[in-house]
Amino acid sequence: MVMMASPKSAFKCSIPMAKPSLPLKLLFWVFIVVNHSTSSVQSDDDDEVSNKTWVLTPKVYESDVTHILNSLLDGYDNKLRPDIGVKPTVIHTDMFVNSIGPVNAINMEYTIDIFFAQTWYDRRLKFNSTMKVLRLNSNMVGKIWIPDTFFRNSKKADAHWITTPNRMLRIWNDGRILYTLRLTIDAECQLKLNNFPMDEHSCPLEFSSYGYPREEIVYKWKRSSVEVGDIRSWRLYQFSFVGLRNTSEIVRTVSASAVTSDIHDP
Repeated sequence: MVMMASPKSAFKCSIPMAKPSLPLKLLFWVFIVVNHSTSSVQSDDDDEVSNKTWVLTPKVYESDVTHILNSLLDGYDNKLRPDIGVKPTVIHTDMFVNSIGPVNAINMEYTIDIFFAQTWYDRRLKFNSTMKVLRLNSNMVGKIWIPDTFFRNSKKADAHWITTPNRMLRIWNDGRILYTLRLTIDAECQLKLNNFPMDEHSCPLEFSSYGYPREEIVYKWKRSSVEVGDIRSWRLYQFSFVGLRNTSEIVRTVSASAVTSDIHDP
């Protein structure tokens, strides 16, 4: 079961309803990006100074980073998407599922906790420096263009703000942007319980651009599979997790057509 809309990526899970003795089924997808830096100093022998080999990376001062950011933002208009009037902006998406559940059969909804990552290119943010990437916190998010992604079938969605906003921003020197945030979403899932407790369900998590049609923004999955956390901590109760898959679609709404990406049960 997939909800259709403007450029969207949909996440589906299968949730079979069953007795405690009968395993039920559920499906999902997800990813997260982790960047690691290597040490700037290497030592062959800590006991003998004469045998030490030092590899030094160019030192970057805080003032240099400030200068780069000021240069990037000088004349930058965050109201305009990258390559506007030239070509669509491609948003590569990933998720990492921390947990799923509980599933509420009465309200026809389920809860999911995710890290949601979006990657795109903005050539206006290219820079020349000994640094390859600027690692920034949430204070920079409102100063550059960010996709207007929203979850179409969410009944309630909360961002995490403790102890600080759970958002991360990375800007590479080639203009590549990585933006991640943590969300907890109560998403709609129309459960048909005609064959309960022997039934099986697929529940979507669908997201798209709120205001841009497919001529402006296209969503694509960065991976063909999704990472999930330790399912032993999931609150599925009478349900069992089965699997997941993601697909892409083009759908049309009353306002615009869209390229969509969906996650389905196998």
